[in-house]
Amino acid sequence: MIPELADIALASALSLSASSLLAALLWPLLQKTVRTVTPQQHTRVLMLYALLPWVVTFWVVFLLMNPELAGALQSTHCHGDVCGPHVPDVSSASLTGAILAAAISALLLITVLLLNRQLQRGRKRLATVDLFSTAGDPCSDARHTLSDTHHTPDFRLIHSPLLLAWCAGLWRPRVYISSALQQQLNHRELSLVLQHEYCHVIRRDNLRKVLLQWLTVLWLPTARRALRAQYDLACEQLCDAYAASQGYQADEITAVMQRLQANADAAQPAAQSTSEQRTDELQRPASQSSADGWLLLVALLCSQVAVFSHWLHPLLDTLFL
Repeated sequence: MIPELADIALASALSLSASSLLAALLWPLLQKTVRTVTPQQHTRVLMLYALLPWVVTFWVVFLLMNPELAGALQSTHCHGDVCGPHVPDVSSASLTGAILAAAISALLLITVLLLNRQLQRGRKRLATVDLFSTAGDPCSDARHTLSDTHHTPDFRLIHSPLLLAWCAGLWRPRVYISSALQQQLNHRELSLVLQHEYCHVIRRDNLRKVLLQWLTVLWLPTARRALRAQYDLACEQLCDAYAASQGYQADEITAVMQRLQANADAAQPAAQSTSEQRTDELQRPASQSSADGWLLLVALLCSQVAVFSHWLHPLLDTLFL
């Protein structure tokens, strides 16, 4: 049982590393296929693209350990008198392979511990924010007119001189705004901001972003940063569209967005570029769905499973036997 698990660890590490490298190198190609799609489709394709190396690895290892199901994908070779379909036996026959498998297992354990530490620190920060916040009242300011009956989602209010609004939490996210923001915005503007943040809540965007962070842990740094930045932008564009669907005009959303960024550290070149892209997305006609991104994902999945399934077993034999 242990040698089999060690072989699975070796095969998974090789397949996941190779597929992650390939995904990072082909990132510019994926960008071209999702350039004109809707923000919703954009986020779905990006998340599936980050998940792709893990799906490839699952099927490659499954076929490797079940060679009778691989068919033509199985590489024909012999070990002495054994020439039929067979599983690799690297860790029990190679000390180097066994040591490397143990090292991979240790790295996996460290990764799990780091993820757990990240989650614990996040919970502590959220508990601290909750301690210094109170349940928000959208009509506490005298300038908030009772005639505006637009629904305002629940939120938590934290006292701060900065104009802040954000969604925090992974499993049970909440919306937080600062007292300064509540004082600066009228009721309709405040409701607009809260509708945008509420979209992040119902989509569980914080959880998705953490998942994206760990799915791309083996990517090249440049491609990884670009993917996460694109995903963040697509999430913001999607929530802008959600606010617009609640009865707000694009000009209103743009005005509030610019007002917030003018009073925050976000007024930096990168943030200004993001703001311009969000504004452009709001102003342009409705995007059309495109199958190009889906076709690329399917093509990469099938081709990698086929190639890796054929060559992974001989590669393991070459490296460790």
